Amino acid sequence: MAALYKADPPSRKRVGLTAFFAVCSLAGILAVKFLGGASGGFLKLVELTARLLAVVAAINVIGVLAFSLVMPKVRAGGSKFVEDLILAAAYLVAGLAVISASGADLSGILATSAVVTGVVAFSLQDTLGNIIGGMVLHLEDSFMPGDRIAVEKYEGIVREIRWRQTTLETLDGDLVVIPNIILMKSPVTVLGRASGDTRFRAVSFRVYYDRAPGEIISAVDQAMKEDPPPCVAATPFPYCAISGFEPNCVVYEVRYYLSDLAAPGRTDSGVRAKVYYALTRAGIKLSIPTRSVVVSEGADAAAEKSAKSELERRLAALKGVDVFQFLTENEKTILAGRLKPTPFSAGEMMTKQGAVADWLYIIYEGGVEVRLYSGETGTYRAVKMLGPGDFLGEMGLLTGEPRSATAVAAGEVGCYRLDREGFRGVLASRPEIAESIAAMLARRRVELAEAKERMDGESALRGLKTVQQDLLSKIKNFFKL
Repeated sequence: MAALYKADPPSRKRVGLTAFFAVCSLAGILAVKFLGGASGGFLKLVELTARLLAVVAAINVIGVLAFSLVMPKVRAGGSKFVEDLILAAAYLVAGLAVISASGADLSGILATSAVVTGVVAFSLQDTLGNIIGGMVLHLEDSFMPGDRIAVEKYEGIVREIRWRQTTLETLDGDLVVIPNIILMKSPVTVLGRASGDTRFRAVSFRVYYDRAPGEIISAVDQAMKEDPPPCVAATPFPYCAISGFEPNCVVYEVRYYLSDLAAPGRTDSGVRAKVYYALTRAGIKLSIPTRSVVVSEGADAAAEKSAKSELERRLAALKGVDVFQFLTENEKTILAGRLKPTPFSAGEMMTKQGAVADWLYIIYEGGVEVRLYSGETGTYRAVKMLGPGDFLGEMGLLTGEPRSATAVAAGEVGCYRLDREGFRGVLASRPEIAESIAAMLARRRVELAEAKERMDGESALRGLKTVQQDLLSKIKNFFKL
């Protein structure tokens, strides 16, 4: 018992009670021996009780050893209900054996116990109903610990099925103890199995009629495909679909399968955030309920002030981009009007290494981690941390080349996006800007290539002048200068 007490801390309460039974048993047997043997009726009863306690203690020791130490080691653990059933049968058989060995007449005891059992069964109908219900639940395997079920007004994960009750953990973290007889009488919906099962979910959102359904579905599907939120199953693949039509908007749904049955609310929130950022980056507004607006006299002034403040912030962002330092103030103002607000949430991929995209991001809020992946192993190295005033994706904007690195939002990121078409007019008006930009980009490419060479052991890089000429040629071809 001392060894079990030390080896299995969760069973210490049971082992302590077993030790108490053993001490009482030894004390009873020694007392009978000291008083000259069990010749009297009282001493015989004391000896019988002591031997029954010894048997109970021995069965408890074997039970703790088998169910708590040996079976988990060989990965053959069973439910608590089965353990209790085996122990109860062992207590009964061992108790009858001890009583029979003491010289008692078992036939009379069994006849008397039958009458007592009938009286007890009649007075404890509900308790027996719970016990029988627990047995049926275990035998049928309708659901088991780890499954997610709904019964009456409760929904949650099954944590334990015992003799009398089943313990359910709700999504709020509350533990609900439900009598087994209620589970036998009420409809139980099994929402998901614990063994790698998935659960279908649908998250709805609304968009005005001014945008085509194909455009919205494409934006959401692409975001879910490239960077799905945690706990969204990879297969079946999540997709966006039209759910219905309302007077002022179209109702869409993101339909996906949940891989973690205990986190539906958190996963729904992640999907909604993904939809919001994907649509915002595409310039698509979510529908809001119609409401009346009272316009005050200062509304125009406030709107003008807001527009001026936004223009100043865009111009400040452009001034921080090295490749635009050769532009005039008028050209920068033109570009500022063509920038698109493009927010990202924490953990979202802004660019993916190897992907083709002809736009540039200018960061004005938050941080972005630049990662360089090596080979097909999925390992990467964080080569740089970008913040407000930095930019990325200039090679895609100017040459159309695939992304040379992956950029991941380190938190909430606010940035502007400049597309190829937005920059074409400015560059076409002054083609000589391309040469200055090519020289600057050549230096950045050499730095990135050196970092990759240290990871992959590539051969020596070409000279800076050669890289500059190559970039200038690509820019002119890309913009048809």
